Amino acid sequence: MANMNIFGKDWTDIVFEGRNKAYGAYKLREESTRNTFLALLFGMGVIGLGFASKTIYDAVFSNFSSKDADTEQVEVVDVILPELPDPEPPVEEIKEELPPPPEAPADASKSVQDEKALTETIIKKDEEVKEQKMAAQEEFNDKTTSGREESKGSTDGDLKTDGNQTGKADKGSQGSGKGDNFAEDDNKIHNLFQNKAEPVDGMQKFYSQFMRKFTAPEVGSNVNQFKVVLKFVVEKDGSFSSIQIVNDQYGAGKEAIRVLKTMPKWKPGMQNGKPVRSSFNLPIVVKVSN
Repeated sequence: MANMNIFGKDWTDIVFEGRNKAYGAYKLREESTRNTFLALLFGMGVIGLGFASKTIYDAVFSNFSSKDADTEQVEVVDVILPELPDPEPPVEEIKEELPPPPEAPADASKSVQDEKALTETIIKKDEEVKEQKMAAQEEFNDKTTSGREESKGSTDGDLKTDGNQTGKADKGSQGSGKGDNFAEDDNKIHNLFQNKAEPVDGMQKFYSQFMRKFTAPEVGSNVNQFKVVLKFVVEKDGSFSSIQIVNDQYGAGKEAIRVLKTMPKWKPGMQNGKPVRSSFNLPIVVKVSN
């Protein structure tokens, strides 16, 4: 009796000996060991699942939480560049068409044609030939057309004929003026040209680099943006000169000049395949984030 296990079935039979074993208490005593073991396993499983779910949740969602926290600490400032104007179409030179000369009398016309037929053509090298400016229509008159007026010509060559004289013409006097009438002053500032001056990497990259170097002045809280306009000359080597402030707001013009002097050289404007000096206006719109 002293060695009997009180949790065993023998002890349960002694306690319920002579009693109604169909009652619920006997059934509970008989299955108490199994139920206790199952309850222990179930409780341990629930506790283990709780710890495991916490670990899984931390492993999966901790990365998202850290990314969200980092994103909230970063302040992004947008720099809005001004809209660039549309490129100007290439300028085409307009050649004026001269009206036809008045009809000369039949005898005078014949005389001039005969003189042209008897003219000896002298061929020279290219470097020895000088361009001559075409005379305006108003300089012609009836006497010049008929070949009876004294005419001026170049002394580079003489008019030779090997036939009889068909019209009266005196010896021409020495011509005046430069041989190349189309030459222009190299230091002239051009407003119209074949290829305009522009940054080497384009205007968009130029504005981005300009705004990174630009320090905006302090303005009122009610100011959202302001505009500064500079005017300058792009030299033949692409450098900037004659920088002027056309429109200055809040004293930002001096800062804009400082930044422009630090920018790389541009591609100069081109005219007839040669670099020329050109004038340029640069609008700068600064948007302020309050």
